[in-house]
Amino acid sequence: MSEISAPQRPGAFCALHAEQRAVTLCNRCGNYACEQCFQVAHDRQDYCTTCLPLIRPPLADRGTRFAAVAIDQVALIAPIFVCMFLGILLSNSADTGLSMLGLGVLGALGVAGYQFYLLATVGQSLGKRMMNIKVVRTDGTPVDLARLIFLRNVVPVFIGMCTWNVFSLVDALCIFTEQRRCLHDHIADTQVIVVNHTGA
Repeated sequence: MSEISAPQRPGAFCALHAEQRAVTLCNRCGNYACEQCFQVAHDRQDYCTTCLPLIRPPLADRGTRFAAVAIDQVALIAPIFVCMFLGILLSNSADTGLSMLGLGVLGALGVAGYQFYLLATVGQSLGKRMMNIKVVRTDGTPVDLARLIFLRNVVPVFIGMCTWNVFSLVDALCIFTEQRRCLHDHIADTQVIVVNHTGA
């Protein structure tokens, strides 16, 4: 007497949930995945929940982000200090000192303009470029300049002023959370990632 085989179910089913129909294939391992088991990553490809953490660029560590901010601050004020120092050495009148100070301010504005250019084109400031990190949206896409300037900088500064800098303190401390995202990152829907990472 022959055994009665179970009826075959047409179509593909999820590798993790055998009762759920698959809606996509993982771009890394090739397994079928249901709606619960996949996500579109920063490269716009579908990945299963097992492979997704392996292809995400790693978040920049806290020390690297701090170093990048420090470099940016030094780069911004360096022209003023250099010109003021030269003004003291070379000055024989108050007019010369003021001229050198004005030259330093123009230099600082030039650095700020170059910073904005870098942020608009590659999502990096001078400091971030030196530390091999960059700002992207949480889905991995580039960040437009308006979002970088307004949501990531102007809005947090305004909130900080309105809260006697309590917001600014909490904003900085949020870097110690598991996501390594400050409050200004949450406002602007951004994250800071390592640039030279390639997916496994």
